[in-house]
Amino acid sequence: MIKTFTRFASAIVVSAAFSTHAFAADGLAALIPEAALKGLAEETSGVAAKRTLDEITLYHRTRASAQFDQAADLIITKLKSYGFDTVDIFRLPADGETLYGTQKSRPAWNVSFAELWEVAGDGTRLSKLGDWNARPLTLAQDSDSADITAALVDIGPGTSETDYAGKDVKGKIVLTSSQPATVEALALRRYGAAGILSYAANQKSAWWQLDDSLVRWGHLGSFRDEPAFAFMTSLGEARALQERLRRGEKILFHAKVDAVREVGEYRIVTATIPGSEPKLSNEEITFSCHLDHPRPGANDNASGCAAILEAARTLKRLIATGTLPQPKRTIRFLWPSEIEATLILLNVYPELAENTKHVIHMDMVGGGPVTKAVFRVSRGPKSTADVSGDIAWAVTDFVNEHSLAFASGQDTAFPLYSPEGGREPLLALKEWLSMGSDHDVFAAGSWGIPVTYMHDWPDRYIHTTKDLAANVDPTKLKRAAFMGAAQAAILAGLTDEDAGVLEKLEQSAVVARFAEALKKSQGYNAEDRAAARLGYWLTEQHIIRSIKDYAPETDTSGLTALTSALASLDGTPAAITKEGPVYQRNPAIKGTMNGFGYSYIEDKLGTDKLSALALLSSQHGHEISYEALNYVDGNRSVGEICDLLTAEFGPVGCEAVGEYLTALASIDVLMMD
Repeated sequence: MIKTFTRFASAIVVSAAFSTHAFAADGLAALIPEAALKGLAEETSGVAAKRTLDEITLYHRTRASAQFDQAADLIITKLKSYGFDTVDIFRLPADGETLYGTQKSRPAWNVSFAELWEVAGDGTRLSKLGDWNARPLTLAQDSDSADITAALVDIGPGTSETDYAGKDVKGKIVLTSSQPATVEALALRRYGAAGILSYAANQKSAWWQLDDSLVRWGHLGSFRDEPAFAFMTSLGEARALQERLRRGEKILFHAKVDAVREVGEYRIVTATIPGSEPKLSNEEITFSCHLDHPRPGANDNASGCAAILEAARTLKRLIATGTLPQPKRTIRFLWPSEIEATLILLNVYPELAENTKHVIHMDMVGGGPVTKAVFRVSRGPKSTADVSGDIAWAVTDFVNEHSLAFASGQDTAFPLYSPEGGREPLLALKEWLSMGSDHDVFAAGSWGIPVTYMHDWPDRYIHTTKDLAANVDPTKLKRAAFMGAAQAAILAGLTDEDAGVLEKLEQSAVVARFAEALKKSQGYNAEDRAAARLGYWLTEQHIIRSIKDYAPETDTSGLTALTSALASLDGTPAAITKEGPVYQRNPAIKGTMNGFGYSYIEDKLGTDKLSALALLSSQHGHEISYEALNYVDGNRSVGEICDLLTAEFGPVGCEAVGEYLTALASIDVLMMD
């Protein structure tokens, strides 16, 4: 039976792969006319997007700061020049006090001057390591004013008591391999160090630490009462300092900082292309990015900001010329501060979340070959899976196929390249959950909005002084903007007239996902295999039902029967597991457990209890815990949630999941049904 079933499944894999590819090549025109696709391809400009990116990278765009506001003003100016008369600004308090759902508002941070000089004993300047005006990344975010001359002491990681054994750091500047925020409690408050000099490495990839000239973005805590400052330096500079200290040399630094953490305001620029259909115009297809980041912050994330602005310009232009019809649903564009402002926005303006049907989020979409970037299109967590994700992947397949044909020297009507950019194929990977930006907020269980997340990973220069505009590829920007604009145009126009093409799309997708689920679960034990099969079936039912959100009159009974048949091919379908308690989300506490610069769960549960939770220390624990909370709906038991998690991530420990949800109930995030 197993061998016969495996052969059958292999045939399904081949069939699904062929049919999905064929749909991408020939069927996209059924979702959007070829003339409209050609109009989008011709109008979208990687050059225009790159020029916008060049301008954005001139600003050190810390949340709620003066330079963030300057970048926001740039976006407003361009939107108005493109003919948008719907430009507005959401203004939200950045006061360091107020809790909005699970995100505590952080204060604004403004800097007017910061330099770090090595000096001789008589105060003579020898060499400069930190300079706010030239390289603002050399000052750690949320540093306070200081004017001090002090000796340097190497504390290594500086995160444990043993790192300070036998060392006098009081009144000194400590050199550490850790992020400033992770050592400030010990180094500054317990042992009395005057300041921090950090050479924390870049985010881990195959290339991390190979370039020892990189200076990484550093952070201090946003909510502390005590003043503190920290500078960032490169691994190469740190090694040279360490060698001198080993030789017994005394090294003095003079640090001068003029900076302030103060009450400010998050400003989120927004604009819309209003929907034309009265019954659908309140529904919104939303573009999102994040405008904040240190200078230069080119790929992260001037690229996403420039790409959605180019998508806005392109859609506006083609609608005005009649190449595209006026969208039936409203298309919205947002430029917030990463995660924190999005969390606050959805808490303050719940109607935005209620109206939003899908979010197209772009964060790092322009990395050229030197960055080693791999472009990815994630459709988000399976807890919010719907038909819009299959549309996103159909657009992805279309661009992959045509860009590869162009790079291979074949004739194609859609080369999708910029004259100032590369000609490489896109070869975008298609993924499910990939966390780390604002899309996590929209898709979180509090709002449950389906998302498309376009992003580069790896990128060897992320969060460093070499995340430069010169490393961004106009062709990548053009392709990202095209993909977003095409997806938005499709989603904003879907009605019952599209029922047939949506059903055809899902027929291929249902079978392909079953083949993937079957292959993934081959090594599972019988219980976990049954859980994975059940999880597949539950997810597919959710996706099939979502077709009616766009085309209400669609007959989905055939698709429902297909998924049920596939789920029971190797035996009787598993029954839904009802073991364990049933929780519901506390409606007064909305958001993810970890925001930006603030962790709700750590604040409310405590560091010791948080670190003791087994789920968070397990493989993929961050993602699993995120999804576990997303699946809480007042109907699912802990057992059913475990089945869904097993289908998505592989076998999970139900005891660990139950322990995590119990912990959330102890801080009132969850309530017993």
